[in-house]
Amino acid sequence: MNMTTAPYLAAAPAVAETLRLGSPHTPGQGIGVLVINYNTARQTLRCLESIQQSTVLPDWVLVLDNASTPADYQHLLQGAQTPKAGTLHIYRSEANLGFAQGSNALIDLLLQQPACQYIMLLNNDAVAQKEMLAALRAALQAVGEEAGLAGGRMHKLADPTQVDTLGIALYASLMPADRKTLDDIYLGPTGGCCMLTRALVERLKAVSGYCFDPRFFCYCEDTDLVLRAVLLGYRPIYLDQLLALHEGQASSGGGYNPFIAYHGLRNTLWMHIKLLPAGLLWRYGLFLLLAHGLMIARHTLSGRFMLMLRVYRDALRRLPEFSAERRQFKSDIQTNGHVLNAYLTKRFYRKGYLRLVLQAHAVFKHLFRGAKA
Repeated sequence: MNMTTAPYLAAAPAVAETLRLGSPHTPGQGIGVLVINYNTARQTLRCLESIQQSTVLPDWVLVLDNASTPADYQHLLQGAQTPKAGTLHIYRSEANLGFAQGSNALIDLLLQQPACQYIMLLNNDAVAQKEMLAALRAALQAVGEEAGLAGGRMHKLADPTQVDTLGIALYASLMPADRKTLDDIYLGPTGGCCMLTRALVERLKAVSGYCFDPRFFCYCEDTDLVLRAVLLGYRPIYLDQLLALHEGQASSGGGYNPFIAYHGLRNTLWMHIKLLPAGLLWRYGLFLLLAHGLMIARHTLSGRFMLMLRVYRDALRRLPEFSAERRQFKSDIQTNGHVLNAYLTKRFYRKGYLRLVLQAHAVFKHLFRGAKA
């Protein structure tokens, strides 16, 4: 299978630049920051303001409006401020490209800048800390080309003492999740706050034909990217430093809803088919089957059995496509697939997750009355 001619890569998404604001001063740091807006202009403008408070300013800030309502889009354009240094570019897509394809579109635009060596991905509902850009770039420079990507702490905007995510963890069930404790092994950074090197992006595009898998739309696209990077021999960096505060799910409606459930599980299935080494699937396959059984039970109890049917139907429809990509990718892997075993947290899933699920169902709530959260 030739990745460069795959049907889902045939047409690049059409985005148009609608606003450019430039400062006479160019920082010359080689950093570009990417932000996606979807009906959350207020959060996006807050995010952009926080970036301008950085100790190291980016040369380029690119914002994609992902087919927001006219009112939200106008709010974004009218609220945009000229940066202290570098340039701010706002682009518009008339179709919602999702986080994956939308980010790819902005990444391709940044790669047109030969001086851009670092690509920062930041959720639009995040507030950057002043040292975020400087710390991530310094970490990548210190380690060299073998790192490829770096991330750190994100805490909750509503309560900065609480962890939002410490990156991505992969568990013995082979299910990924936000890492909530340092006890869990770090797989790599989340797409909501991470810095990629240009060399990594170009390598991913050469091997897969994309940076983020455009078929994913949103959710798990960052885990898919991190797994490909690790299997290609990169070693993601974790900084135990607060890099950003995160509001969380501002664009997807908040809470664990059917939209998140559908994309999260479908995309995880695709990722497993495409990337997980056979040895890992053989060793932890029973845990993976148990995880799927528990997920079906959870959503059935929530009245979402038909949603689960749609997830598995849609995932398996593209089985031949992802199987072919698996064979192609395997030929490009520079490391032994068993390297992922070292990145696996040897616990079935994230600590405390079962309790949260049970508390969400009325039949189990009485078991936790009076108990501390």
